[in-house]
Amino acid sequence: MSEKFSQITAFSSYLPPNKKLSEDTVPFGTLPQKIDFKRLTGIVSHHEVIPNQGAIELAVEASKLALERSKVPVEEIDLVISCSVSRMSYESVNLVDPCLASQICTRLNIKARNFDITNACLGMVTGLMIADQKIKAGKIRNALIVSGEHLTPIIEEALSRNLLWNHKAIASLTVGDAGGAYVISQSEKERIKFFEPLTLAQHCDLCIGESAKDRLGPAMRTSAKKLQYAALDNLGEYMKRCFNNPEDLKSHNHIIPHQTTPKAVLRGAKIIDSIWGLGDRVHSISHSGNTASTSHTVTLDKLLTEKKLKNDDKVYFISFGSGLGMLGISLNLPKEIEAW
Repeated sequence: MSEKFSQITAFSSYLPPNKKLSEDTVPFGTLPQKIDFKRLTGIVSHHEVIPNQGAIELAVEASKLALERSKVPVEEIDLVISCSVSRMSYESVNLVDPCLASQICTRLNIKARNFDITNACLGMVTGLMIADQKIKAGKIRNALIVSGEHLTPIIEEALSRNLLWNHKAIASLTVGDAGGAYVISQSEKERIKFFEPLTLAQHCDLCIGESAKDRLGPAMRTSAKKLQYAALDNLGEYMKRCFNNPEDLKSHNHIIPHQTTPKAVLRGAKIIDSIWGLGDRVHSISHSGNTASTSHTVTLDKLLTEKKLKNDDKVYFISFGSGLGMLGISLNLPKEIEAW
């Protein structure tokens, strides 16, 4: 029996048209000690849903474009995995049953096995890893990995609090709404490689999502500085575990970290530059905020729009999730990407 491999056939993201500038969302003087939010984070803007959009609608919009780019008929999609942190409708109702993947299949007329997973901001890369194993086992041909992140209600919740006394709510101001999707398919050669996941459970209490008090919707409380330091302190060592040979990392054209804030990505780039001299290959975006599990698809689409991606380019994803989890992926981009 010949060995089976997988590849990313297509990716896409969807940003709702409601764009919000940081200076309008968090005016100067909102943060304690007159700290400038845009200067603190590097976030210039983010996107918010329009009326009648929620997690499912964001996921469906991204999926449509990914399926179109992949040229895989919906009849040949054998598995759909929904991976979002957020499960909220446009009415800020938490959607539990039926699962989001089932509802997405209905909207897209896909008749395939489907289920949801939740792994914080690591959700989509975890979904890719699951689909990769099923393809290699010969169980499926193609899978749609999708996420719709309707997160911005936590901005409103945070702004309703006294941030001097509720400083853990400040990180909630960094998020944005987005949808993301990948189509992962069979391949004759290895075009995607997953590295060993790392969990640093001692940091599990640094970012907690919960129901808001005295209002509908969610809230998030984050020890942002501690969480950022925990991630950055382990970034170099984790990447060394992924790449025993420095030349293996240098073969990558692009390095895309999870987009918490541009300032945090810059700090990570300095660490990568100090070890491998590849800081200039690390990409950061400032127009969308932290879109949780969809972060890498949003970044890829931005680079695609700027014509910075070439056919078959090699990309290294480093993904972080509250908990604290880390997962690296090395992949080749689709060979038709310049024609999209």
